Amino acid sequence: MKKLALISLVCLVSAFSTSLAQNCNKELSKNRRVRVNPPQLKGDLLKVVQLDIRRKVWFWSEKYNATAAFIHPRVLITAGHNLTDRFDPVSRIRITVGFTSNTVYLKQQDVYTEMNKNIYVLSSYRDNPTYEDDYGIIILPDDSLYKRAGGHFILTPYVPSRPPKELFLSGYPDPVTGIKLWTDRTQNFFYTPSLLRYDFFTVEGSSGSPVYTGANQLVGIHSGGFEEQNVCNIGTPITEKMKSQIRQWCRQHGITIQ
Repeated sequence: MKKLALISLVCLVSAFSTSLAQNCNKELSKNRRVRVNPPQLKGDLLKVVQLDIRRKVWFWSEKYNATAAFIHPRVLITAGHNLTDRFDPVSRIRITVGFTSNTVYLKQQDVYTEMNKNIYVLSSYRDNPTYEDDYGIIILPDDSLYKRAGGHFILTPYVPSRPPKELFLSGYPDPVTGIKLWTDRTQNFFYTPSLLRYDFFTVEGSSGSPVYTGANQLVGIHSGGFEEQNVCNIGTPITEKMKSQIRQWCRQHGITIQ
């Protein structure tokens, strides 16, 4: 199950997280974020999709929610722990563009999934999960969802020596209280030797949310959140190595990633 799958990953960084400068006030960012209503649903916000994920668990399906983003008309990027078959395989994902309430959305598609067929995660992540490798992709059967999104992010390696002035995060947290798209922007972020840290407020469902710039550059994936209000949350930064791996997966489907 998803919670079990995250236990080892959380343990790996628990000591690490407390050793970093704790300069994030997530209670402040919780009130800073903006809920997206239908009139505001345009541009980059349409490139962010909601995932309703089902895993095969013996005779029943475990359901949980997450976020992903377009990086190609037929490719979505998300957190690896949303897709990994470390415990139980993902068998189906319902993908929704433009979800602004439980009953209001633009387009929805069910995709039956199989690891290394149309969903991909590093095998090393499955065996030894780390935040640095916490990414995966979904190959869509067609571009029908993309036609409603109208665009995709450019997968862009994060350059610590040239950080953007501001970062954005948009996603679908807290599905328990209803499906809602939230967006936020911040200048309170920093780079550790291998991870992004920021003050974005996130909860369950935020996993896989794109971390992006105002120039359409997707530079990270939200992969880890902490309940402590002053501990900065974690994003897995895009690297050249990651981009090369994603291109390799996509070439198997005749897809070229920019």
